Amino acid sequence: MADILTQLQTCLDQLATQFYATIGYLTTYHDNSPATVPDHPTAAPALAKIQKNSTNPPIPASAAAILANSQASPSGAGATTATTPGPTIATVPGTGTGEDPTLPPRPDSPRTFAARQRELARDLVIKEQQIEYLVSVLPGTGSSEAEQEGRIRALEKELRGAEEQRAKRVRELRALRRRVEGVLGAVEGGIYGGSA
Repeated sequence: MADILTQLQTCLDQLATQFYATIGYLTTYHDNSPATVPDHPTAAPALAKIQKNSTNPPIPASAAAILANSQASPSGAGATTATTPGPTIATVPGTGTGEDPTLPPRPDSPRTFAARQRELARDLVIKEQQIEYLVSVLPGTGSSEAEQEGRIRALEKELRGAEEQRAKRVRELRALRRRVEGVLGAVEGGIYGGSA
């Protein structure tokens, strides 16, 4: 498991993504008229309608425009998309054949829009509560600077004591190794020394 700061950063990134997605939904599917209409007809087209409740990626506006142009062009009877040169583009349900892909998608019904607003708001509140929890379990939260400094000094003292014990054990281990080497040397000298 990642440390608390990494989890907190991940949650903040997710919250920012949720804010962006929520604003995108609210501005795309509201039932109000657009605040400004593009003055220039060659302005960048609006995004194609995103299919709701689907795992399919949305079709870019440029691809939807190609699709609309290919459907609007006259073709002979029996012509199929397989014989037409160029890429084959699947249609997005809900776009229809007569809709202009440069126009924003149709607004949701007031009931659907309100339900999705509540769901988006609930998701934002849950993510914010996760962030609050992670902040509350950060070490040092709720204690003064003097208390934190005192805790650091106590931990340093404890660490020095543990280091002294480790150094003492290392010295004891070296002494025991010398004794074992001496005994092994005596045994070796006794076995080989008497027969030589």
